[in-house]
Amino acid sequence: MNISPEALIKRHDRLKADRANWDQMWEELSTFLMPGKADFITTNTKGSKRSAEVYDSTAIHALQILSASLHGSLTSPSTKWFGLRFRQDELNEHKDAKNWLESCSKSIFQEFGKSNFSTEVAEAYQDMVGFGTAALQFDVKTKEAGFDGFNFRACHLAEVVIAESVEGRIDTVFRKLKLTARQANQKFGDQCGDKAMKALEKDPDKEFDYIQAVFPRELEGEVAMVAPPHLRPWACYYISVIDKKICQETGYYELPFMVPRWAKTTGDVYGFGPGCTARPDIKTLNESRKLAMKAWEKSIDPPLKAMQNGILGKIDMRPSTVTYVRDMNNLEPIVNATNWNADQLMLSDVRASVRRIFFSDQLELQDGPQMTATEVQVRYELMQRLLGPTLGRLQSEFLNPIVERAFYSMLRGQALPPMPEVLQEVGGDLDIEYVGPLARSQKMDEVTGIQRAIEGIMQLAQVNPDVLDIVDVDKAGRTISDRLGAPADILRGNEEVGEMRQARQQQQQQQAEMEQGQQELAGATQAAQLEQMVNA
Repeated sequence: MNISPEALIKRHDRLKADRANWDQMWEELSTFLMPGKADFITTNTKGSKRSAEVYDSTAIHALQILSASLHGSLTSPSTKWFGLRFRQDELNEHKDAKNWLESCSKSIFQEFGKSNFSTEVAEAYQDMVGFGTAALQFDVKTKEAGFDGFNFRACHLAEVVIAESVEGRIDTVFRKLKLTARQANQKFGDQCGDKAMKALEKDPDKEFDYIQAVFPRELEGEVAMVAPPHLRPWACYYISVIDKKICQETGYYELPFMVPRWAKTTGDVYGFGPGCTARPDIKTLNESRKLAMKAWEKSIDPPLKAMQNGILGKIDMRPSTVTYVRDMNNLEPIVNATNWNADQLMLSDVRASVRRIFFSDQLELQDGPQMTATEVQVRYELMQRLLGPTLGRLQSEFLNPIVERAFYSMLRGQALPPMPEVLQEVGGDLDIEYVGPLARSQKMDEVTGIQRAIEGIMQLAQVNPDVLDIVDVDKAGRTISDRLGAPADILRGNEEVGEMRQARQQQQQQQAEMEQGQQELAGATQAAQLEQMVNA
């Protein structure tokens, strides 16, 4: 299929125009939440002061608390926050297959640690909390056609426009980027465009606009495990806007952009988050704080009233100076009638409303003694209930695509441990399992249910021991270990357990036979002695 640069530029401009209302709202939100990103409508000069209109930092702090809590609970850089498992239960119980998945997940997590994943995903969380939508670009670095690590980039929303498929999934992403002539030549060579090539000699730092367009290809048949760029499922074009020229065509096996949305309404493509919900309170708080500061200034340095021609000379407000007046009543301060109690009460109410919308009152540690493990668990359970719908969307639109792209990229680049024979013979479909603090808290209800059930059954066993037959202890133990995120290599496979139990049974049987033989020998010896006594 022939793709023209004019058609791609036109489609980008159409998608950009369709989100004009969102740009206005994001510009306003960024002013009070993330002043450094206020470039949706008005482009600021680099290095300019961008927080001049902010008079209260409550919303900024609340956004940082929520985004940091999400980062630490879902994608913590200190602990492995995901695992892999097979959809087939028999493979999950096979020790070699399960150990291979454990090794794969550890290798992927190590590559995340080596890359800039933690810093970029933290910025993406801030965008999603503040604007309701975020964009994270996930590229795979190669060296001599081999895997060479990951690279992430949290894209400014002003650069990105998106479109959904008929299923409501993001499948088209256009990103507008600025490259200097030198950078464009480094990336595209002499295909960077005529204008950039001319500027390369005289002004190599002159910037030019380029568009990166990523969308699905219409391919027939299944895609090979390793395919040339033009036969991969996702097409990628780089277009020089000023020259209306395609500078590069390539392709991806997976969509390289993750665009999570906090929540969205039917018919909307872009999402909305706590920042959108708190926008009225944030604006009210900021304006109230601005008025309060003016009243505060008047209280400290009040305006003066004076009779016309009642002042001899100029009024001198410096310390230890004298201003001469014709009458003592000719110069008086204007009394400030601000009701500070009402002002503080109103500010406190609005601040509390902003914090509640950003869940700060549930997420921040309160003053007092150190929390117990139970209190920590209750805090995670509360966070789970509050963010339940958002977490489901985060997994499907953000975390799952990241882990899937990482796994298959390393598998194609032969950067994962060798696959065991059982998988080479039968294969297996994979699922992603999250084992971070918040994910574990979601599974604790099942663990608690198993433990309580076993405790109740043990009490019934004192009356009738036969009730123990209903409990599959092996399955209960594996389920608890799995829900608590225990490493796979500490659990033995079913085959190994069966061999151990069979060896133990044989040993017990041999021991019983030896004891029986000793008893028979002792009985025979005793009988012989009795017979000798009788004969004597």
